[in-house]
Amino acid sequence: MKMKTLAIAASALVLLVSGAQAAPVLSLSPVVSSQLVGNSFSLDVKITGLGSEIVSVFDLNIYFNPAQLQAVSYSLGAGLGGPWTDIPAVPGSPNSFDLFAFSNLVDPDNPLTDDDLAAVQTDDSFVLLTLNFQAVGAGVSQVWFGAGANERDLVGRNAELLSGVQFQDACVAVNSPTGGNNSCNQIPEPNSYALLGLGLFAAFAPTLTRRRKAD
Repeated sequence: MKMKTLAIAASALVLLVSGAQAAPVLSLSPVVSSQLVGNSFSLDVKITGLGSEIVSVFDLNIYFNPAQLQAVSYSLGAGLGGPWTDIPAVPGSPNSFDLFAFSNLVDPDNPLTDDDLAAVQTDDSFVLLTLNFQAVGAGVSQVWFGAGANERDLVGRNAELLSGVQFQDACVAVNSPTGGNNSCNQIPEPNSYALLGLGLFAAFAPTLTRRRKAD
């Protein structure tokens, strides 16, 4: 009975891992960054795990702490496929990027044009855009995707929002050029916990089996 329970638990973990990997992931890269006050640096917004889906429109708000970081500019990624149009962010928002862009290859009234975009957006992993910052103050700033209405929207085929998208934030530690010990402490992603569980099961299953036989 114990071994059956363990087998069921292992199967559940496998499904959890495979399910996490199957969903599209929008991430900021690098996840952890260390900068000195005055440095200019960039974070890429990457999409992975699209499979047969596409990204035809995105509407994203990305936040940060203005005490540590200042938004400088952004640029659309080369991997989007075909021509894209972006709506310039409204100035005067010191703590976020407000980003909206759409593919000129897609006509919302003609779903067949989705295949035109899919033909050029062939990579399963590519950069949507690059964010450019300047480090302005010592401390630690998370950089995160907003969770409000129209703050984390990705449109795929048939002009429908992509569902089940996972979002991975980033952390930037800023120190003075004369010294400092600010650093980021990252929390493992949910699929990392699942992999850890599988590893623990693999490590302890033989011991549990031997004990059962001994009993």
